[in-house]
Amino acid sequence: MSDRRSFVILLVALAYLLLGKLALLLAIPPGYATAIWPAAGVALAAVMIMGYRVWPGILLGSFLVNIDAVPVLGQPLLTLLASFVVPFVIAVGAAMQALIGAYLIRRYIGLQLSLDSVGEVLRFILIGCGLSCLVSASVGTATLFMAGLLPEENFVFNWLTWWVGDGLGVMIFAVLTFVYLGKPEAVWRSRRRILPAVLLGVSVVAVTLYVFGSRWELSRQQDEFSRYTSQIFNRAQTVIDAHIENLYATRALFEVSNKVTAIEFEKFVDGFLERNTGFQAIVWTQHITDSERLATEAQMSAEQGAQIVITGRDENQNTMPQLSKEDYYVIRYIEPLADNLTALGYDISSSELVRNALARAAAGNSPATTGPIRLVQEQEDQLGLVVYLPVHFIRDATSTAGLAGYVAAVFRIPDLMNLLLSSDYLANISASVTERDGGEIIYGDRSSLAQESLFSDSAVLHFADTEWLFQLTADQRFLVGSRSMVPWGMLVAGLLFTGLLGMTFLVLTGQKYSSEVTGEKLKGMLHQLQEAQEHLVEAEKMASLGGLVAGFAHELNTPLGIAITAESTLQDDLGKLDTALQERGGVAAEIATLRRMQEASRIVLANVQRAGALIMSFKQVSVDQATTETRTINLHEYLADVLMHLSPNYRRTGHEVILDCPPDLSIRTVPGGIAQVVINLLTNSLIHAFPNDRKGHIKLGVSSRSGEVVIRFSDDGIGIPLADQKKIFEPFYTTRRSSGGTGLGLHVVYNTVRRQLKGHISVSSQPDQGAVFEIVLPLTINEFVGEEQAFS
Repeated sequence: MSDRRSFVILLVALAYLLLGKLALLLAIPPGYATAIWPAAGVALAAVMIMGYRVWPGILLGSFLVNIDAVPVLGQPLLTLLASFVVPFVIAVGAAMQALIGAYLIRRYIGLQLSLDSVGEVLRFILIGCGLSCLVSASVGTATLFMAGLLPEENFVFNWLTWWVGDGLGVMIFAVLTFVYLGKPEAVWRSRRRILPAVLLGVSVVAVTLYVFGSRWELSRQQDEFSRYTSQIFNRAQTVIDAHIENLYATRALFEVSNKVTAIEFEKFVDGFLERNTGFQAIVWTQHITDSERLATEAQMSAEQGAQIVITGRDENQNTMPQLSKEDYYVIRYIEPLADNLTALGYDISSSELVRNALARAAAGNSPATTGPIRLVQEQEDQLGLVVYLPVHFIRDATSTAGLAGYVAAVFRIPDLMNLLLSSDYLANISASVTERDGGEIIYGDRSSLAQESLFSDSAVLHFADTEWLFQLTADQRFLVGSRSMVPWGMLVAGLLFTGLLGMTFLVLTGQKYSSEVTGEKLKGMLHQLQEAQEHLVEAEKMASLGGLVAGFAHELNTPLGIAITAESTLQDDLGKLDTALQERGGVAAEIATLRRMQEASRIVLANVQRAGALIMSFKQVSVDQATTETRTINLHEYLADVLMHLSPNYRRTGHEVILDCPPDLSIRTVPGGIAQVVINLLTNSLIHAFPNDRKGHIKLGVSSRSGEVVIRFSDDGIGIPLADQKKIFEPFYTTRRSSGGTGLGLHVVYNTVRRQLKGHISVSSQPDQGAVFEIVLPLTINEFVGEEQAFS
């Protein structure tokens, strides 16, 4: 793996980690999903821009986001590995989502996203924000569910929140990433001014509304939980108080009666047992002395029709006949008797825990409880509670005599707690009960107290002379039963609004860019049309002028030819006459007159001949049909021959002419036209570019490009003024008319290139930096160009 690829992967992992941690700040408890997950959008954009090879960065970033803490290395290996499984599987889902989303987008939209049409934006929303985001939501939620971290009741809500959060993340942050890093760069760069502000603004509003709505919903659920727990606490205390009141009523029975029989006791407490199901038993415990033991055992045996002895427990808590001692507190009556027969005759004072409770009850003349103990009538290790209330002999209305015994209420802890904290009332609330002072657990366990909860409430309830701390906690199951769909509805509405607004602005900005590009193309086309129009007008003007010159030359050619012939004949005759006069010895005056006539005839002949030569130059404006035959030539060899024939013209003046042409370049054209062009351009440079015997360099460069040949004729002379560059191809335009220039040389070049060689010519020049004529010709022209020109 290259250093650059490693850097890109680490960069993607860091971006995913930072965005994921920031997004979790918006998570609503229990915090497994959040309203928006920007990392999903950045991950998809990273794969789209940088390719599939960045998936390890997504995997690493997601794993680091979802791992809660560094596991303790001292744990067993399996436990240590298990702590990594859930975040790793979630990370695999995140990486798969980015890869699948990028694949589907590339397949059904394209390798480079422009998102400038309604159809393309809709496909992006459906595929990138909708379909691909199913992957991470499904993998992550299923993993949490199978790991026991997500209850079944909260599965659908958590999945929907996860899916919507990823969809919003892709909708906003993938597009934002494309704006700054996407291709084609020109399209996305045009959106930087408005699209980021719109998407971020809308997303902030939507997420803010969702967060505030969710916080409000959480506060409402907290208040609902508090009201509900208050009802549970009040009911539990009421149930406890009802049982204790029954115990006070039973005491009153024994205090006001001299003797209560077993049948009377049974009838009296039956109603209490029926109405208050928390009782395991109601007991009358009689205080007897050692001297009363035998009589009491005999009386109890007679009542039950079976041998009853007073029992106790040894140091190992085994039941055995009680050893002789001074006082006994014997279970005399117990109801219901059938379920508690084994407790009959038991000396409760044999247990130190009970003795402490009896002492507290007697000292305060109020109920006192033993705390959790194993009941003598229980065969299993079921713990119970016994509340003792002292019964005294009443001496008179204002005082009591001695301790007669204790009435007791026996409770099995599981049955009592099921009554106080009935599942019908708790529903999805967990409960635990501990002693307030010692912290001993009465109901529940340490794990239930330590597990993470969403809501919790506690209250101190009075049970006899002890205080119990009731703790109620609510987990995700409580949320399911009390959840309102308002926050989630706000989130879905925000997603739809963001999607529609984002789609609108993507299409608008894309169309704006397309219209700008089209406008630039139209401007370019308009400029080309204007140039073409100017060239056509110029060509028409040149053609018209050329036709005018050709016609004018044709009309003048005949009379000038006759004048030249007549003047030549006259000059010959004058010569003969001069010879005859000299032979005859003519008069000097006659000879002088003849000399003047000869001189005048010579001047007339010279000027008429010059006019004839000018007319012949005019006739070159009309392309010579005799030289329009097309054929294939080696351009290097042909130009070398032309320059060789012209070499006497430039070598005697000390100029240097350079030919730079590929030796294998062939062209099918009109060779005579090329020769004419080169001759005229070279002549033009020799006459105009190097005044005052200045020596210079002339270069004829040739190159080829896409079916064309470019001939660049350049010199390092004095250059052509900008004002003259626009007129140099016009006929009769010259800056050296006083030196014999006709102004037709470059005009002939222009017409030859345009009409005969089917090319075009342009000129560029800077003062004192020479001039450059660029001629562009086709590699092949029509074989019948000569015939076409002949009939044009």
